[in-house]
Order: sequence, then C-alpha cells, then structure tokens
Amino acid sequence: MYEESRVHLVVGAEQWVPWLRITEHPVTRELTYSGIMYNLLLALSQTMNFTYELRRPADGLWGVGFPNGSWSGMLGMVKRGEVDFALGPFAFNWERYHYACEFSQPIFVDYESVFVRRPGLETDLFAFSRPFQWQVWLGLAVVVLLTWTILELFLHLSPYEQETTMEDLKTEEEKIGIRRKMTRDQSNIMWIIRTLVNQSNPWLPKSDSRRVITASWLLSCIIFISVFSSTLTAMLSVPAVRQPIDSTEDLVRQDKVPWAIESGSFLYQILYQATEGIYKALWDGHTASITDCYTYRHDIAAGKYAAVCDKMTMKKVMSEDFSATGTCSFYMAREDFMSMPMALAFRHRHPIFPKANQRILELVNKGLVGAWISDQLPNSTACLGASGPTSPPDKHPLALKDYYGLFTVCAFCMVGCVAVLGVEMTMARFAERRRATER
Repeated sequence: MYEESRVHLVVGAEQWVPWLRITEHPVTRELTYSGIMYNLLLALSQTMNFTYELRRPADGLWGVGFPNGSWSGMLGMVKRGEVDFALGPFAFNWERYHYACEFSQPIFVDYESVFVRRPGLETDLFAFSRPFQWQVWLGLAVVVLLTWTILELFLHLSPYEQETTMEDLKTEEEKIGIRRKMTRDQSNIMWIIRTLVNQSNPWLPKSDSRRVITASWLLSCIIFISVFSSTLTAMLSVPAVRQPIDSTEDLVRQDKVPWAIESGSFLYQILYQATEGIYKALWDGHTASITDCYTYRHDIAAGKYAAVCDKMTMKKVMSEDFSATGTCSFYMAREDFMSMPMALAFRHRHPIFPKANQRILELVNKGLVGAWISDQLPNSTACLGASGPTSPPDKHPLALKDYYGLFTVCAFCMVGCVAVLGVEMTMARFAERRRATER
C-alpha cells in the first residue's frame, strides 16, 4: 500500500498542446513542462502530498490496442505497470477501459472535427464563363444551330422567299445567283451571331414566317445578354472563395484535399478497425499519419493536407496564429464528428485511484480546469467565423488577374488567326503556281 505522505509516483506524459507542452533547453537539455495537465498534476501533488517523475513513451503515442493484446504508447506503459498513471488526457471507450486502464472522472468533453487551411480569394481563369453552367452554354449552342436551321428551312419553303429568289436568278447570271445564295446563307448565321453579341445588323427577312423566328431570337438575346452581363459583373465584384469542408462527409466526398489521421489516438483505433460507413471511408482515404495537429500545423496551413483531430488543439493553433499574425490561416469544420470525454488513465485497482479521482472531481467542480483552459486559448473565437479572407475589403476593385481567362482566350484567338493567315497565304501561293503551270 502507498502511504499518504512521501509517496513517489511515476507518471506517463507526452506533449499535446495545449494540454501539455514539453520544452527542451537548447544547452542543458533540461525539460520544462507547462499546460493544463501539468497544472492538474501540480494540484494533485500538493493536495495529496506525493512526489513524481514524468516518463515519456518511447513511440510518442497515446496508445492503441492490437489483436495480440499488446498496447502502444502511454496506455501500454500503464497496462504493463511501467507508470502509476498517465496524464493524457485520454478519450475513453470500453476497449481502453476494459483492457488497458481505469479512467478518472472526466475533466473535459472534446469533439473530433476536420482541420484545414482556411479558403481564401482565388483567381478563376475562366471567370468570364462562370455566370452559366456548361449545360446553359450547350443549350445556347443548340438554340443557335436550331434557329439557323429554321431560317434556312423557311427560306426554301416560304413562297415569298422563293419568289424573291427566282426573280433574282432571272435577272442575274447563274454564277452571280450562286454567290448571292452563298451570301444569303452566310447572312443568316452572321445575323444570329451579331445579335447574340449585341451588334447591329440591318438584315431583315422578307417573309412573315422568318420574321417571327427572328423576333423570337431577338427577344431571347435581350434576356440572355442582360442576365449574363449582370451575373458576370456580380461574380467579378464579389471575391471568389472556395467552398469549405464543413464535415467529414464533405472531406471524403472531395478529392482535391488529402487528409491525415493522428496515429496512436482514440480515433485511429476506431478507424483502422472499421468495416463500413464513414469510419471506413476516412480510413481508406487518408494519405498520411501524424502525431498531432499542433506539431504539423504548418503543413496544414500550407495546404499539404487536412487533418481529423480534436477541437481543443484546433482552437489553440488558431489562437496562436491570430495572436502572432492578426490573420486566420486555419478553418475548423462546423460539424462535429464525435464526442470524446477526456480523463486521466490509472492502472487497474491502483490504491491511489479513489482519492485522486475525488480530487480531480473537486478541481473540475470548482472551475479550476475551465480557468486553465481559458488561459490557454486567448483570441480563441476570433477565427471561428465563416470561411473566407480575414478582413475582406468593403469593395473589390477588378484587377488584372480577374481577366486572365479572357486575355488567354484573346491570345489563343490571335495565334489562331496568324495560323489561319499562314494557311491562306500558302494555299494562295500554291494556286498561283498551279495557274502559272497551266498557262
């Protein structure tokens, strides 16, 4: 049995900011500790009169159980009796409680969620085409082709158009009549295109049937041009922000942002044992394993991957980032994935457990744990708003980058014109040489 005085305990601990921060002196290599769990350990040590030494797990993990009955991380140290208890804190479930440790009174309830780089303003190369989806553009092309077809069909079916055509052919030579017919065919499609791009064209059909079609097309063009112009102006004036990932379902449905999972964690064990559903999708789709989100926060900020981790760490990272830079580089999904009651892990039937559990309950009820958490998270709510830039301007003046796509199209058209001109000149030279040969 442990005596109430002069008891020396071995305590398992590993860095998990803001719960526990371990700092190594660059010269003496001495370790210093701070954070919520270290404050809790000091309070327990003073009220229960014990001394302690902190021991870190060799693998740096919290603990995962394996089919052979062994455990990794701090929970493995607890199970093997290498430490009296481990600070953690640990998310407890039945498997951990039954096979590895005995959990204390919960000190906090946290949640798992998705942590990702905050979406920012983006340059859209094809912004000029975004007012309509591709189905609208396809429908427009079909309508243009259909209108031209009807105009051509009515040209040959309408008696008024036929009479006019026969009169023209009677008074002109056959070649001139053919050229006029080609010009008339070209005028139909050119009139449609000119009207669509809001250019004037004096051409009008002579038959009433074709005039009805042209009137319908003119009305359609007025509506189309008005809607396109107003929508394009609005889209260019409002900053384009990529749709955020707001849930684990959003994460697994997209393929642009890879994601990582914290190895050796409570969630890691659940996911690698999953056989179906969202848990299986998260496990099958993850591309990296990280120790914790705080350590790999720079990779997340750089957009290397998203991460599924606890909200306390996310708030700490966002708090430090905003305090240091005044900007928000991270985004936390609005939808929580799962809840996690957090507690300390003791060896089963450890004699100090009942008294330690009572002290922990008192510290939680007195609000000390809540006060320690608040001290660790200044400015924690500054970046919890909707996704987008931290301080968007009141007005968004259009810049050169907003027209990159349009200038790109113009450049391709110019290159195409030069290529067509080269082909025309080559064919003209070839025809001239042919005529010279025939002479």
